[in-house]
Amino acid sequence: MRSLKLAFRTLAKSPFLSAVAILSLALGIGANAAIYSLFDQMVLRALPVHEPGRLVNLANPGPKFGSTSCGQAGDCDEVFSYPMFRDLEGQARSSFAGIAAHVLFGANLAYQRQTINGRGLLVSGSYFPLLGVQPALGRLLGPGDDRTIGGHPLAVLSHNYWVNRLGADPSVLNKTIVINGQSMTIVGVAARGFEGTTLGARPDVFVPLTMRGQMVRGFEGFDNRQSYWAYLFGRLKPGTSMRTCVCWLS
Repeated sequence: MRSLKLAFRTLAKSPFLSAVAILSLALGIGANAAIYSLFDQMVLRALPVHEPGRLVNLANPGPKFGSTSCGQAGDCDEVFSYPMFRDLEGQARSSFAGIAAHVLFGANLAYQRQTINGRGLLVSGSYFPLLGVQPALGRLLGPGDDRTIGGHPLAVLSHNYWVNRLGADPSVLNKTIVINGQSMTIVGVAARGFEGTTLGARPDVFVPLTMRGQMVRGFEGFDNRQSYWAYLFGRLKPGTSMRTCVCWLS
């Protein structure tokens, strides 16, 4: 108690210096906490998916002649054209259990008079099966949901959007949600805690990759090999190493 009283008397004698010291300590502790939180998300905490250590991002370095669209999911050296994705999907079976594509987009969501500006994630039909994610309600998107360009107006809601915006209403299945002016049928809700595969991005809805023309105004890049916009990742087969994949891709 004597030490505490002495400390408070010392602080009271120099209030300005004491305030600066306390503020500096608070800022330092806050900065360290923020840095650790980011490190925890990036390094320590694995994705809530099946065997996350076997997932690898694919890169496409080198000059690109044409149009390139890159975003939060990675650098411009990591985007592929849609035809390249389909080629790799069919040819990489010796090293990969599968390859999936994804890309973020701005999403205006309207459901039963409730409208918000949020985020969406366009995903290939292999996205959820490759990650091993299970639905909280209904079903997730699968390989049969992205084979026809513009022909699969389906949506999977994020668990966070479903709970916080729709009150975890179990009757949302097979109802209509309007995304960027396009009517989509809700087929399921993603698992709790799953927020996509891009750090810091929390999509509210997941949509088939082949619906990008309906989600992004003016998009015409499905047949163009020089239109780079899709991010890819793959799951290594058992017994396959990163070195094997690097040799195969080169």
